[in-house]
Amino acid sequence: MTEKNKRGISLAYSDLEAKPQLAHDAESAGFDLIWNSGESIPLFGSIAKTTNTTPFGSGVIRAFAHDIRELAQSSVDLQRLSGNRFILGLGGGTKRMNINQLGKEFDHPATRLREMIKGLKIAWATPYNEDMDFQGQYYSLVGKGLRGVISDSGLAGFGGEATNTPPEPALIYLAAVNKAMFRLAGDLCDGLCGHPIASVRFINEVAWPSIDEGLNRSNRTREDFDHNAWIVTAISPDEKQAEREAKLHIARFMATRSYGIILDSQGYSDVREKIQEAFFQTPNDVDALINAVPDEIAREHSIYGNIDQVREQAQKYEGVVNTSTFYCASALMSHERIHENIKFMIEAFGKN
Repeated sequence: MTEKNKRGISLAYSDLEAKPQLAHDAESAGFDLIWNSGESIPLFGSIAKTTNTTPFGSGVIRAFAHDIRELAQSSVDLQRLSGNRFILGLGGGTKRMNINQLGKEFDHPATRLREMIKGLKIAWATPYNEDMDFQGQYYSLVGKGLRGVISDSGLAGFGGEATNTPPEPALIYLAAVNKAMFRLAGDLCDGLCGHPIASVRFINEVAWPSIDEGLNRSNRTREDFDHNAWIVTAISPDEKQAEREAKLHIARFMATRSYGIILDSQGYSDVREKIQEAFFQTPNDVDALINAVPDEIAREHSIYGNIDQVREQAQKYEGVVNTSTFYCASALMSHERIHENIKFMIEAFGKN
């Protein structure tokens, strides 16, 4: 049964060198989950060693940038290093992100991700001394099983070395913003990395119903699924500063055409159009983009203010999702301000 009212924190945008200590601080503060952006898989080995009991995950790895076998092996290694605490957070990325950063477009992203997830699960279930045989439309797995996946003889592929602590398969969480991805998450995944601008209304009216369809396909219920809401968060004694930071951060998400469903499904297409106009016609005008976000939209799609204010605002997610994950509104923040904000998030939402 999935717990309710858990708290997570994202270390995205913080310095590489600072992340292990921030992860340690978050665990000491009592967070239930720790996330970091997925650009660097090796970094999670450091987080595994500076924390002891708290699950941590990739939020999120760009799935199509990776070979499926390499991704499966990295997950096995992180499970061994951490004592089965690693969560593999996957996302397909937007069309424009993939073209600009990976050099190509990936058609049928939901189908590709479905195939990848099935392949990962086969890789994790195949002992190292047995052959894998997975042939899909986009991915294939051949050859011996992964190093570290235990065989019936108790060997795990480390030069014949036996192990008494075989790793469990990593949990898989999916980043989703459209109905097809929500259904896929419910069907094949253990949880959701909720989009940072998903409001409570969007979660209730769009995300959960589509997830439920997927859960029904796999004969599961919401009790078997961890719905993470990633919440854009700006904390400062200067309330106006925090408001501007939150508005700019969510505006950049809202200007992305692939995320249009979030505002459009709530009847805010006019707001989306004004935000996109400001973003594309005057891309360097920060004030124009901030001013395009009405106060009510900012309040529904982020939390901001001093510590007491954000604690109160975050209560709207309780009972709606399983886990509230606090995510730094970094777009207007300096290097120092990002770290200050993350430390404020730890102070505001730690359970200890």
